[in-house]
Amino acid sequence: MFVKNLMLPVEKLITITPNETIKKALEVIEENNFLSIPVAEGDKFYGSISKDRIYAFYYEKCVDKQCLLSDFKVENVMRTDVPSIHPLEQMEKAAHFLEIKNIAFVAVVDEYGSFKGIVTHHAIFHEFTELFGLNKGRRLAVIAYDIPGQVSKLSKIISENGGDIISFVVVDPRSVTDVKEIVIRVRTENFQEILEKVKESGFKIQ
Repeated sequence: MFVKNLMLPVEKLITITPNETIKKALEVIEENNFLSIPVAEGDKFYGSISKDRIYAFYYEKCVDKQCLLSDFKVENVMRTDVPSIHPLEQMEKAAHFLEIKNIAFVAVVDEYGSFKGIVTHHAIFHEFTELFGLNKGRRLAVIAYDIPGQVSKLSKIISENGGDIISFVVVDPRSVTDVKEIVIRVRTENFQEILEKVKESGFKIQ
């Protein structure tokens, strides 16, 4: 799926500009019950500012507590290493950034440098939930040897026995190298019959 199909568009975002004070940024974050917000101005993306980053900066810089949150600008505190991704990239790339970068969101920026929106953890989790077909049909999980033709063989068994495949996901168990776990969501009135046919064909049911 393209990033543009699951991003939160910039029109729906609450952002802060680099020249605002961190006091204002903290107010916006707390008013909206966020942990962080994008830093942007016009169609330009600069980074992100978070509640914990503001607190850490304040307590580091203001040991004597004589300074105020209003003494510092967002640009002095914001995180600038937030990765960006093109709207036409695949969602897997956004998921990879979220996993390795310890960030709340990935910025979506087009080829002209225009800020288009963000991709959040929630959006990715929701999409993978849809991919696995959670709460749709019946779940069938089998272990199959990692040899050519296993997926088509399994699909044929299901379709020939009245099963309508909603989703089909192949998982690579890290502890085992010569087998795959295949998770299928099936819409059918003959689920037990399909299970028996799958077993008879040599697949191991999870």
